[in-house]
Amino acid sequence: MEVRLEGLSKHFNKVVAVDALTLTIEDGKLIGLLGPSGCGKSTTLFMLAGLYDPSGGAIYFGDEEVTRVAPEKRGIGLVFQNYALYPHMTVLDNVLFPLINLKIPKNEAKKMAYEMTELVQISELLNRKPKELSGGQQQRVAIARALVKKPRLLLLDEPLSNLDARLRIETREEIRRIQQEVHITTVFVTHDQEEAMSISDKIAVLDKGVLQQYEEPQQMYKRPAN
Repeated sequence: MEVRLEGLSKHFNKVVAVDALTLTIEDGKLIGLLGPSGCGKSTTLFMLAGLYDPSGGAIYFGDEEVTRVAPEKRGIGLVFQNYALYPHMTVLDNVLFPLINLKIPKNEAKKMAYEMTELVQISELLNRKPKELSGGQQQRVAIARALVKKPRLLLLDEPLSNLDARLRIETREEIRRIQQEVHITTVFVTHDQEEAMSISDKIAVLDKGVLQQYEEPQQMYKRPAN
C-alpha cells in the first residue's frame, strides 16, 4: 500500500514538531525516518498510527484519506521502543491478543498466530513469558503481534535501541528479512545512520521537523543535500 503525507504538521503549543512534511512512501518499501532526538521522527510515526492528531495537512493510505480515522480502523501494526508485551501472558497469548480482540474464531486465530511465530522464528518459545526472553526474542514477539492481524502498514519506533551492538545487527537484518517476506509497507524510526543505511529502501532525513532529504541510501551517501 502506498502512503502519502501531504503538508503534514504537528504543533505542541508554540513548538513546531513536524513542519509541512510531504512524502510518498511506495508500496512494499521499508522507509527509514532518520534524524537527531527531537527532530519529529516519532511524532510523524504517531500521526501515521493515529495516536496524534495532525495540526495541519493530510495522510492517505492508498486513495483513502485517514487523517482523522481512529487508530484501530487504520489497519496498522505498531512496534514500540520498549516492545510493550503483556508480562503475565505467554508468547503465544501475546501474539493471539490482537486476533482475540478482533473476535476471530479461536482455531483460526491460533493458525494465524502459529504461522506468524514461524515467520519470525520464535516457534520454540510459545509457552515462555516475556521475562524469560532475551531482548532480541522480545522484539520478534512484538513484531509477530504487530503483523498477525495482517496490517496494511507496519510502524517501528526505534525498535533496536534497547539491544546491545551484536543483537542490533542481527535483529535489523531479521526485520529486513521479515519485511521482504511479507512485502508490507514499513516505516522505521531511528537516530542511527548505519542502521538506516543498512536496511532502508529509502531514507527521510528530518531536522527540527523539516524534511532535509528523501533518497535511496547510496544516493544520499554520495550526494547529501546539505
